[in-house]
Amino acid sequence: MKKSTLIVTQTILSLILAASVGSAAVLTMDIRSGGKILPQEIFQFNSDNNKKSAKNDTSVSENKLAESSVVSETEVKPAVQSSAEESKNTEESSKPPKEETSSKPAEESSKAESKAESKPQESSTANAQVTGLILEEPKDLKTNPKELTKFITGYGYDYDSLGFNHFIVVDSDSNGTAKVYCYQKTSKGYWWNIAGDAKPITDKGFIGSGGADFDIKAGSKKTPLGFYSLGDGFYIGEKPNSTYSLFEITDNTYWVNDPKSKFYNQKVEGTDKKDWSSAEHMITAKDAYKYGLVIEFNTSSPDKKLASAIFMHCGNAVTDGCVVVPENIMKTILEWLDKDSSAYILILP
Repeated sequence: MKKSTLIVTQTILSLILAASVGSAAVLTMDIRSGGKILPQEIFQFNSDNNKKSAKNDTSVSENKLAESSVVSETEVKPAVQSSAEESKNTEESSKPPKEETSSKPAEESSKAESKAESKPQESSTANAQVTGLILEEPKDLKTNPKELTKFITGYGYDYDSLGFNHFIVVDSDSNGTAKVYCYQKTSKGYWWNIAGDAKPITDKGFIGSGGADFDIKAGSKKTPLGFYSLGDGFYIGEKPNSTYSLFEITDNTYWVNDPKSKFYNQKVEGTDKKDWSSAEHMITAKDAYKYGLVIEFNTSSPDKKLASAIFMHCGNAVTDGCVVVPENIMKTILEWLDKDSSAYILILP
C-alpha cells in the first residue's frame, strides 16, 4: 500500500471513529428536561420492532389455527369467542375513573381536586401483597439480570452509564398499563432484581392515558419517556419506615402548575409568596398521594411549555401523565429506598 493511500485510509477511519464516539455520547448523555433521555429514533426503532414481533406471533398463531381447522373442524372450539367476551367484560369492569392531575388550567383545578379526593382507597386485597423481596445483597453475584440487560441495551445504554444504585424500570404498553421492576446495585457493581429473577414488583402499574412521549406538554395526558432521577418521596399521614428524603404533605403543601408563576413546577409550602392562579393543593388527593415520589421531569430550570407535577404515586387507573402503582407497592418502594440511595427511573414505551 502506498504511503499516500495509507494516510487517506487512516484519516477516514479516524473520522468514522470520532463519529461513533460522538453518537455514543448522544445516546448516553443527552440531558433535557431535568433527566437523561434517549433520542426518539431509538425508541421508535424498538417500538416498531416490538409491534412487528407481535404481528409475527399473531400470524404464526393464526396459521396454526388454520392448519388445525383443515384436519378437523370440530377442533376449533367456541372457547375462543367466550374468552374474547370474558376479556371484554373484564376490561370494562376494571375501568375506574381516570385520574386528574395538576396540569389543568385554573378553572379546572377544583374539579381535578374533587375527583382525586373522591377516588376510592386502594384495597390491600385488590392486589397481591409484596412478599419474598430480596433486600439484602446476594452473595457471590457475578451476573446482571437478563431482563435488565435487555431493557438498557435495547435502548442504547450500557451498565457503565448507570452511575447510581437504585433503579426503577417502567415497561408500559399501548393500553396504558405497565410492569414495574426494581433493581439494586451490589458493592461490586452488579445488579439484582429485588422481586426475584425476571419478576416485576407489580404488573398493575399505569401511565398516562395518552401514552408516553418526549417533551410532553401540559394537558397532553402523556408520561415522559426516558431516564429521570427520582427526587424526594412524600406521604400523607403515616410516615413510611424509610431514611430516604421525604416530605409530609400538609394543608399548606401546593405544587404550582401556573406557567406564569416563578414557582412553576415546584413545591411550595403556604401562600405567603403566592404569585400563581393555579396550583395543586396536594392534601386533597389523599388516596393518590398517600405515598409517592417526585420524578424529576422539567424540574431543573423548568420549561413553561412542558408539563408539570410528574410523580410516581398510588393509583389503579391510567393517569394524566404520572406513573402509578398499588398503594402497598408504593409504600414498599419508599421503604426500599434509604438515605444512601441514588435513584433513577427509566420509562419505556
